[in-house]
Amino acid sequence: MEKRKKKEGGSKLPIEGDTGSDMETIRKPADFDIASDEGGKDDEIALEKTKKQVDAKKRKKKIKGSDHGRDELENDNCEELDAEIEALLSSLTPAEILFDSSHEKQDNPDESNLSEVPPQASENMPDPRQLIRDVTSKTRARILLNSLIQPAGITAREFYKTYWEKKPLLATAHCKNGDGKDSKEILLKHRQRFSSLLTKSKIKKTIATSALRYGQDLNVTRYTTQSDGTKRRITLDLPPTSTADQTEHPIAEPADVWSNFDSGCSIRLLCPHQQSDDVHTLLSALELEFGCMVGSNAYLTPPSNSQGFAPHYDDIEAFVLQLEGSKRWRVYPPMSMTETLPRESSADYTEKDLEGIEPVIDEILEPGDMLYMPRGWIHQAHTPLGKLGASAEHSLHLTVSAMQNWAWVDLLEILMPEALESVARSETSTTLRDGLPRDFLNYMGLMHDVGGEDLPEGLKQASKSIAEGKPEDDSDIDETEKEELRQIERKRKLQARFKEEAKKRIMRVCKEAISMIDAGCDQIGKRFLSDRLPPAYNISEIVLTNESRTNQAAGRIWPNTLCRLARPGIARLVLEDGKAVLYHCGDNSRVYHGNPLSPMEFEVDDAPALETLLTTVEPRWVVVSDLVHGDIEDKMDIAQALYDEGILAIYQAEKPDKSVQVG
Repeated sequence: MEKRKKKEGGSKLPIEGDTGSDMETIRKPADFDIASDEGGKDDEIALEKTKKQVDAKKRKKKIKGSDHGRDELENDNCEELDAEIEALLSSLTPAEILFDSSHEKQDNPDESNLSEVPPQASENMPDPRQLIRDVTSKTRARILLNSLIQPAGITAREFYKTYWEKKPLLATAHCKNGDGKDSKEILLKHRQRFSSLLTKSKIKKTIATSALRYGQDLNVTRYTTQSDGTKRRITLDLPPTSTADQTEHPIAEPADVWSNFDSGCSIRLLCPHQQSDDVHTLLSALELEFGCMVGSNAYLTPPSNSQGFAPHYDDIEAFVLQLEGSKRWRVYPPMSMTETLPRESSADYTEKDLEGIEPVIDEILEPGDMLYMPRGWIHQAHTPLGKLGASAEHSLHLTVSAMQNWAWVDLLEILMPEALESVARSETSTTLRDGLPRDFLNYMGLMHDVGGEDLPEGLKQASKSIAEGKPEDDSDIDETEKEELRQIERKRKLQARFKEEAKKRIMRVCKEAISMIDAGCDQIGKRFLSDRLPPAYNISEIVLTNESRTNQAAGRIWPNTLCRLARPGIARLVLEDGKAVLYHCGDNSRVYHGNPLSPMEFEVDDAPALETLLTTVEPRWVVVSDLVHGDIEDKMDIAQALYDEGILAIYQAEKPDKSVQVG
């Protein structure tokens, strides 16, 4: 039976595919947690520990479990670290968290990733650069967020509770107190903490070698005073050329780009993660933390009071990382409730629009500083004038974006039309297919409002009594007026009856929508898988996937092979057209929708085994023979298909069980 084939299209009604799983924060390669479905219990496999592993584990601080997430709806798979360990790890730079140049590839996850602690590390406080090697990818992502906001003196949990979607946050060197030699060293590290992500020289090389296109890869803009005296943003991109079949964006010639930059224009790279591995790795980790698509823009602005963009607000949660130079930022609160957490970015504001509105933040960001702004917060930024006796510097910052089109309304936009269609095509009821009442337009609608405000003064009280069901005192009302009141009463009854019938049908659709919540979540989950970046695996993940396979035998699945999803959340199982269909982002391109999803199709009886593989994540493993399926060959085929696709991590026993041969 063929276990994997590419599927075109997809149904609108998938089944639930939960990707959650209990996780430990620190991976212990020698202590495999085995997820066993057939026995219904978790078994443990004890593997031989080397002295190096024992010593390394002694250096670890104990971890305590988290009592609560930031919200009852948050599924926080990160266990809370000891406060000292969390602070220690959060002091690392993003590069130290995401990359480990000394990490050697290993074929055996039983070997500890921890090297000997350097002499300067104490018994109670290990070197964080050593400790970070041995955390799960989920915890690594949380530590990365902690690192970004660490200068503000808060943790990720405090950030989510107090700032996320609520108000801006500054994380600057000024948030740190102290003086002396240690403080100077701390400041120097702070200034350099984002330096590996992107530089002006890297941007120059990219523009020179990558044939970037205006409007697609970059913009050249300037915020300048127009002939009417109003400052506005102008874009100097060469316009695209359109034909009947396609739109062609012109290539940005490097000489033209830099000539405009030298004349005071800003350069915006629309997707720097397409060219930069480091930025891609940063965003991939944050997608794991935020659970939604994460993108980026880079902004290179000339020195001396240059500004590329007018005041505006965005439809994303923005993290501004100052990489080079400095920039003055002014941030203003939303002007109204409708502009709070908006679904679309604003048009440009003018200086006059902001008159009388005081900024809540007016700060110059320097290298290593970070500014977080929720959706809807108006902002503008420019490079400051050079200090006396010093040459002015350009500014380079990276904006990391999250939560675009990721609100309750976006889920309901998927769910409610599906529910309406489901009830409309019901095989047990015609309630939505019943015809509308005859002549209902003669009593429904605004023009038929019988609230009584437009009645003559003498009829208002009588009309009110009728509406409240009180006895009608008609002693002072003539026959014509009585007839008018009777017409009003008939209209009211018809309107009430119509609204009651409409309410019944609306409630039926709402009830159906509630029953389809899991299906709606699968739909938006598929959209996320399509939108997101391909996972940027770290070395400890690569050695367990087919990316490290040197020959076919090395990646062969046996009954005693240990398996788990290569990274949490990269795949989802749904039911479509009577088949179990697996969607994943492993083949995605760094170009948005560059590679369409290519789902894997399985038989429905394979679904329990697939669900186990997709919900078993680090540090846990599942043995292939323990998968729920009646046929051991099918168990091996299913796991092999996922491994070959690059989304399954495996650990091979020293003596594979070759009693069963497949393929």
